[in-house]
Amino acid sequence: MATQTDIAAHLDLSDRSVRELLDKGVLPNARRGALNLDQCRVAYIRHLREMAAGRGTGPSADDLTAERARLAREQADHYALKNAAMRLELLPRADITRAVSAAFQIVRDRLTSLPARLAGPLARLSEPADVRVRLADAVNGVLVELSEERVVSTAEEHADAA
Repeated sequence: MATQTDIAAHLDLSDRSVRELLDKGVLPNARRGALNLDQCRVAYIRHLREMAAGRGTGPSADDLTAERARLAREQADHYALKNAAMRLELLPRADITRAVSAAFQIVRDRLTSLPARLAGPLARLSEPADVRVRLADAVNGVLVELSEERVVSTAEEHADAA
C-alpha cells in the first residue's frame, strides 16, 4: 500500500495533483495511506489516454476539446483566406483604400469644375426653367462620365501612382 506522496513520486506529479485526481475520481480512492500503486498507475495512464484522445471528462477535457475545435476553425479560416488570395479573390486593403480615394478625387474634381464651366452660359439665361435644365444636363453629364469604365481605370492609375 502507498501514500499520496508515494503515488505522486511514482507518477511524477505533485502531492496537490494527486489530491485533485483523487477528488475527481480519476485515481481509485482508499483509506488514508492505503492506496494501491498499481491501480493508481493504471488509472492515471487510462486518464491520460482519454485526455489525449479527446474523450476525457471534466473541465480540463472540455477546455482541450474546445481549444482543438477553435484551432481547427482557425486553421480552416487560414487556408480559406490563403486559397482566396491565390485565386486573386482578395485585394489588399491599402490598394482598395487608394483606389476608392482616387475615385472620390475624380468625383470631387468633376463636381467642383461645374461652376466654372457653367457660370458664363448660365449668366446669359434669364428664365429659371432654362437655368434648371442647363444645370440638370451638366450634372447628368458628370454622372454619365463617372459611370463609364474609364473612370475605374483612371482610379486604378491614381492608385498605382500613389
